[in-house]
Amino acid sequence: MLKRVAAILFLAGLAWAAADNLTVTARTGTFIGGLNDTYPDVRHFKYIPYANPPVGAKRWTSPEPLDNSSEVIDSTVFGPACAQYVSAIPTAWALNITGNLIVNYGESLLAGQVAQNSAEDCLTLAIWTPTNATADSKLPVIHFLTGGGDVTGGIDIPTQLPAHWVHLSQSHIVITTNYRVNIFSYPNARGLSGSTNFALQDQRLAVEWVSENIAAFGGDPSKITLWGQSAGSSATDMYLFSFYEDPIVRATISSSGFAIGHATNADYAGTNFTFVAKNMGCDFEDAETELQCMRRIPMDRIENFIGQYQDNSTLVNTSQPAIAFTRQADNKYVFTNYTERYLNGQIAKLPKILGTTAREASALDPYPINDVAAGPNETLVVINTLATVCDAYNTSVLREELGLTTYRYEWAGNFSNIAPVTWLGAYHYSDLYMFFGSYVIAPGEITDLEVQTSMTMQNYLLDFIKDPTSLPANGWPAYQVDNATTGGTLAQFGADGQVVQFVDGNTVEGACHIPGDTYNTMP
Repeated sequence: MLKRVAAILFLAGLAWAAADNLTVTARTGTFIGGLNDTYPDVRHFKYIPYANPPVGAKRWTSPEPLDNSSEVIDSTVFGPACAQYVSAIPTAWALNITGNLIVNYGESLLAGQVAQNSAEDCLTLAIWTPTNATADSKLPVIHFLTGGGDVTGGIDIPTQLPAHWVHLSQSHIVITTNYRVNIFSYPNARGLSGSTNFALQDQRLAVEWVSENIAAFGGDPSKITLWGQSAGSSATDMYLFSFYEDPIVRATISSSGFAIGHATNADYAGTNFTFVAKNMGCDFEDAETELQCMRRIPMDRIENFIGQYQDNSTLVNTSQPAIAFTRQADNKYVFTNYTERYLNGQIAKLPKILGTTAREASALDPYPINDVAAGPNETLVVINTLATVCDAYNTSVLREELGLTTYRYEWAGNFSNIAPVTWLGAYHYSDLYMFFGSYVIAPGEITDLEVQTSMTMQNYLLDFIKDPTSLPANGWPAYQVDNATTGGTLAQFGADGQVVQFVDGNTVEGACHIPGDTYNTMP
């Protein structure tokens, strides 16, 4: 009884002490945060705008920095994700893996229509810190860019919320950022001049906001690590080339996506945008008139048309011409030849962790809608997984030629609560359950191996963001290639009943070392 009373008093005292620490003033406003419901030693600021809303006449324009402001902003509730559509095509990647394979973004989102909690006014970020962090704390910061294939994604995804990790460490800050996706990010419209890779510009502005303001929340602006997963991962890698002379951050992490191997959109004539415009009633030969008309069409009409058209192209009418709105090479934010830029040293010379999963594509390739147990085509899973792994290998080789410090990991665990069907294994995205500690919200048995693996992965990332040179001293050697047909050492997490093993690269990426092989190619 005494222990129970003591615990209650401790939590009450913690909440009382935190009350004065939930208001933070930065250049762009004063933000009122809250305490995490599960972990009261973690405070959060869920809604922090970092750019002016890209709406109305500013739809399809570069993001604009915010002016100085004394506005008081309630940051206790998440803002909307950026405008996006929830596909009706069943792939595990798009879902929060549970026994029933339910939607990742929450029950309010229904497959086959625009995401209900998404909007164009979405350029916000969220911050998690220890409750006792102050402007004098100078904690290291990890800035996370979510994935989503350039078409979905956002902050408020339960499986990538970091409160559990911050609770355990009490020594770092985590930031997650919304950025524009799909046609609202990559319109590739003929009426626009210059780069239309607006998401990559959003991300840079978010990094600038964090660098300028994070000290007020207890962070050290000289100790920012940029981390991304999937689409956010390749964007993080591309960031090193776009801003190599002024990266702001001091290290990066790319999980399952790289500049090398990332496909780009070749629709430079803007035919996809014009196709959508005509179907919206904006049928004009003049490109500027077409663009102005499209700026007046409601977001949900555009998203639903594109999403349902794309779903129909996949599920029903496979001969229907495909349309896509993704990154386009502009040689400013997206380059046509990353190998050449490596060789010319046109990359920020920062330490980096590269990560892949053992079965990247098991959650990316579609499975039979009426036979979930069958899973996707296994040959495609192997081929598509190896493509990502070889992109990581090729990136590592080029980095080594420049003498850039690189660490590699493979997530290879197979825990039933986060992979409830046997064919999933260590699928694309599932390493985030380990890093964020969100495996605790997945239904089913949680084994001691899962707990220890997550803690080990969290601690290695924490070591890296605290000091990017610290990993070798903690047992994780840098990745170094001895010759063209061998790989370096990788940290392999969760495989064969082991928390971590350090394995020869040949066991993971042997096919990538074969000269002339399909996978051994670099742009």
